[in-house]
Amino acid sequence: MADIKGKNSQTARDIFRNRLSYNAYAFAYEQNPAFAGPDTIQPPGTIDFWWAERIFYGKLSTNQISEPIEPYTSYMKSLKSKKSSTRVLNFVADAFVAFQKQFLLDIRKGNLGLLADDPMLSEITAEKGYKSITGAYRRYQQNNLRIFIKYIKSKDLAKNILNMDDFLRELNHYIVNVQNGPFTKSGFIMSRYVSPLVSGLCIELKNLPYSEDEKKIEFINSPNFKHYIRLANQFGFVVDKNVPWRLVADLSHAKMIEYAQVYNSEVEDASGVVNNFYTQVADDEIENLKLYLVSMYNQFAIQNPTSLVETHSHSATTRVVNTRSKITLEDLNSCYSDCKWLELYIRVRNLETGLNYSTPAEDAIIRVAKDKQKTLDTREAMGYIKIKFSGVEFYEGSLSYIIERDRQATSGKEDLTPDEVVKANSRSIRKVFF
Repeated sequence: MADIKGKNSQTARDIFRNRLSYNAYAFAYEQNPAFAGPDTIQPPGTIDFWWAERIFYGKLSTNQISEPIEPYTSYMKSLKSKKSSTRVLNFVADAFVAFQKQFLLDIRKGNLGLLADDPMLSEITAEKGYKSITGAYRRYQQNNLRIFIKYIKSKDLAKNILNMDDFLRELNHYIVNVQNGPFTKSGFIMSRYVSPLVSGLCIELKNLPYSEDEKKIEFINSPNFKHYIRLANQFGFVVDKNVPWRLVADLSHAKMIEYAQVYNSEVEDASGVVNNFYTQVADDEIENLKLYLVSMYNQFAIQNPTSLVETHSHSATTRVVNTRSKITLEDLNSCYSDCKWLELYIRVRNLETGLNYSTPAEDAIIRVAKDKQKTLDTREAMGYIKIKFSGVEFYEGSLSYIIERDRQATSGKEDLTPDEVVKANSRSIRKVFF
């Protein structure tokens, strides 16, 4: 029997070795006789959401652009448990309630040798569900703001910031040269900071640590697990291989589509679900960016209400105290057009996606976006920007990376690394001609 005891408190080497053991043996026959058969890497009824692009399941649109999305909160529905309630998308909630009722009925009847005293799966309740992207992003922004203001203080830069222009200059330098991690909401959704629960498609039956493999094995080895996974599949769910107490709505499953059609008869497949139950994040990105900048500047102004400016001449030193005033969104809009924010947004997206367009290419993207904004509108400009920066194949760990890495491992060392090859290909296919 494989010894699977991975946890985050271990050394990096031990974590790596134990994670490999879990991936290979957690569902193996010698570990759990319920899964006798050759496929222990991808057991029936499960899916590995750590594999390649699957990590973005429920976070991206299904169109060619593959852009970040978030569910409409108006389509959320509550699921009650003994101590609290949680929410998921309405059709997911309906599918879960039907699954829950059938599972409990089977337990009471003693069908298939099910045990009423199974410590893990004698009851089915929703302990965790939807986590708000907006709430998580707001907390992330607040933390970024604290770090930025601390940076300003450590570098004694406050004296150089007398107005919004000065603030934007220092912020731009900070984003380009200092900050690690995403800045925009789109970048945040694509990052490791975001839980799969933001999709509204996931329900967790237990509040157990994700990092402790022993708990996962205990859950997998529970007597009722085989029936749990089989019945979940019948109602349109798959089980997350790496978090086995997590059910995920399978949007390719006919049964789950049936539940979605109750709320929208036009839904026929996964694309229909995405188009009707989700909104595209980038559509509001510029307005969100402006609100964030207003908040950032006002927080800075509150903490640094005055600035002492000294001028020196041969005969005297003059000291002038300047007062920093808070600004409103209206103030910002009266001073700057959307072209200003399009430029900042493009430069930030080029950094946080890692696509690394060259400076001339980046300048060209900015020029085209500004032309579209002036001749058409901001939404058209954002549509162009989305084409240039959306997608998943250029993220490390994607299938493109895996294929290129394996190709180079076979063919030998090349001038460009797998990372450089993938990103160069990604930039080339995003050329837009007008």
